[in-house]
Amino acid sequence: MQRPMTTITLTGALLAISASFAPKLTACSLPGLSTFRTPVTLPPSLFAPAQSQAASGGVQSSSIVGLWNVTFYSGGTIVDQAFDVWHSDGTEILNDFTNPIEGNVCLGVWTETSSQTFKLKHPSWTFDGGGNLTGTAYIVETLIVGPNGNEYEGPYSISFFDTAGSPAGTFTGVLKAYRVMPD
Repeated sequence: MQRPMTTITLTGALLAISASFAPKLTACSLPGLSTFRTPVTLPPSLFAPAQSQAASGGVQSSSIVGLWNVTFYSGGTIVDQAFDVWHSDGTEILNDFTNPIEGNVCLGVWTETSSQTFKLKHPSWTFDGGGNLTGTAYIVETLIVGPNGNEYEGPYSISFFDTAGSPAGTFTGVLKAYRVMPD
């Protein structure tokens, strides 16, 4: 019985030590604020090429509902990548390419503001390198779905607030996404 307790204690200690060396902890990774690591290249067959989908009778919709692969840019540099699921009930879940300990999943709400144009809001918590709450961030995206319904793009901004609710800065960029298609 002594051995399992030691293993649990040692595992907990190792997790605590590795967390103390983790990069800045932020929910949803807040694009651009951590060191970007290039993910594994995804197979092109996963995405909907505009011409071949139209020719083969594939999904043709201006709806944003579905699964997307998103790339975030700032100043022309890739700062984050994610899978983003938009649900028909106006909610959205983004899973970005960061270590789960950094809070790589976040939730949002969206609305269609005009034909093929959508606005998304993500509230998020922010933390320092020690895992202490530092405030909140609000990610806002305004997106236009392309005419073939298989891509979208638009600007995003992140507004930061300290724990007292005072503004603490902003971060901006653009994003581009491609619909993930079933076989």
